[in-house]
Amino acid sequence: MNFKLFAVFLVLSFVNYSFGKEWTQFRGPGTSGHSSDKAIPSTITKNEIKWTFDLPGTGHSSPVIWDQTVFLTLSSKDSPGTRYVMALSLVDGSIKWQNKQEHQVYRQHRFNDFSSSTPCCDEKRVYVTWTSPKGVEAIALNHQGKELWKIKLGNFYAKHGSSASPVLAGNTLVVGSHGEEGKSYIVGLNPENGVERWRINRESNDKGAYSTPVFRTADDGTQELIFSSTAHGITAIDPSSGKIRWEHDAGFSQRCVGGPIISGDTIFVSAGSGSGGKESAVVRVKSKKPTVAWEAGLKGLPYVPTGISHNGMIFLLNDGGVMTCRSANDGKIHWQERVVGAPYSSPIIINDKIYCCSKEGELTVIKASDKLEPVSSYKFDDGIYASPAVEKGNLLIRTFSKLYCISK
Repeated sequence: MNFKLFAVFLVLSFVNYSFGKEWTQFRGPGTSGHSSDKAIPSTITKNEIKWTFDLPGTGHSSPVIWDQTVFLTLSSKDSPGTRYVMALSLVDGSIKWQNKQEHQVYRQHRFNDFSSSTPCCDEKRVYVTWTSPKGVEAIALNHQGKELWKIKLGNFYAKHGSSASPVLAGNTLVVGSHGEEGKSYIVGLNPENGVERWRINRESNDKGAYSTPVFRTADDGTQELIFSSTAHGITAIDPSSGKIRWEHDAGFSQRCVGGPIISGDTIFVSAGSGSGGKESAVVRVKSKKPTVAWEAGLKGLPYVPTGISHNGMIFLLNDGGVMTCRSANDGKIHWQERVVGAPYSSPIIINDKIYCCSKEGELTVIKASDKLEPVSSYKFDDGIYASPAVEKGNLLIRTFSKLYCISK
């Protein structure tokens, strides 16, 4: 009995350290986009806006939070090679500190930004990756803004720029770089000093991947990171060792921008170009053996936004703002309707409700249900590309020009 209790304690400790109670990385715990915070308002008016912060730069990265501190990245409006990591008070939006760095610029997609990669953080440090003509650079700062270490991971080029975000998995900082020229790679770093623990060499092709990996607990209890890319399809790695546990060749010819969607042992991935999704793969994984679960077809496929799962359903938000609710088990479509304007932001679920943002600045809330049930809608003053963040009863929304804190 004592041994069993100890084993349970170890599992819980790993989960808590990996995901934490804070919104520490892109789309929060496990990069899943889920929060059970019952204090977040589902109907938003100006009265629920606790504070706003005028952003002194550009960027589409999402805010992350530790305790009472919000971290985010920005690029200078006048000189995009000048980039900042900023720390704000979650209480009132005041500036705690900013760290300035200089990088060379390169050509990228007109809708992208050099500050599109979301940072991640833990109780001691905040971690950022930047791309430049010199390659990918990972940096760690302490919670007072002092640089602790900096390391170049390798070369990088993709004609649309970059956006994949670093993630913390257990005691490993994982960074994936799937470029279009030279060597691509996934690396695991020691977060204390940046020392490389492992590296997986990846193929490159003319369609780089921009997606951030998603956590999954396999049927044998192993924590996996699920990556999607044009060159390799769907890849599951053990972040503690850097070992590839399984792969599925999806036969993609398009770019992977939105990340995987996990529902139990079912994994959905899509790829696309231009204005929408063009390809998809849906696999069911048991005992490290992926098999095709069902075919999604072409209608309603997302390209840029990462979808989300809930109670055996997956919700796909395509680039036109049309959401498709499907059964994760067999792909059955429950409903398919336009719920918001055209999005680049990825939806999240708070207390069984889906929050969706559009490029025009809409925030739409609907129930995460097999029936379409709209809840509310609110229009901000300018557009939104970043995904929301949630912490301690606060909903953070980054628009093109401001950071909003929404609370009851």
